[in-house]
Amino acid sequence: MVQHQGYHFFITKSLAACRFVSKICSITTHALAIWGLITILLQPIAAFIAITSPTSPDVYRPSTLPTNLSSCYCGKTETEAVSLGCIYDALATAWLPAHCRDDPLTSNFNRAGPGPDGAWSYFGDENGTIPLSPSEVASLGPVNGTFWAPRRWHLVHCVFYWMKYWRMRDTGAVMEERFDNLAHVEHCAKLLLKPAPETDFLIEVPVLMVSSVEAAKERGVH
Repeated sequence: MVQHQGYHFFITKSLAACRFVSKICSITTHALAIWGLITILLQPIAAFIAITSPTSPDVYRPSTLPTNLSSCYCGKTETEAVSLGCIYDALATAWLPAHCRDDPLTSNFNRAGPGPDGAWSYFGDENGTIPLSPSEVASLGPVNGTFWAPRRWHLVHCVFYWMKYWRMRDTGAVMEERFDNLAHVEHCAKLLLKPAPETDFLIEVPVLMVSSVEAAKERGVH
């Protein structure tokens, strides 16, 4: 009789344990299902937030960069520019700080001309009678000066700027505000799509200390 009662007690406890485990499994299964549903529902929201409000620095979105890297400011004088770590960039025709330059690309641009060793010809007048050295061109920035260069120079400038934009993902360079807009792309596209003239005429080009949209508008240039 005692043995029978012990067996009955064991069976009762075992059934109770099974029911408890079953209930725990059921609760766990439902919890995982709910969590999975929430995760699925939140994925589009997370993706939208990542696209519209990036939290990590992105050179293609200047607003995500630290203040000292979101601008290509170089001051108003050559002395101030040098103190800010800026040098003249022939591709940009402007003074730029290190984080806004792609020096290897600019070096290639300086060797993409028709002259000896790929040099470009720069002039101080429309008729091309006053040749200018690269350092003389650089010194035009503080005085809001301009130089004259062949139309071909302008075309190559456009192509190299598209290269600079693509290379940003690897170089981390920041595109200066003056060229980081659709207007400059449209300007270059119109120039490239125009029929080539019989002779390569000269085009006036400004030199800027601050390569911004506002500074370009003040000079009446792109």
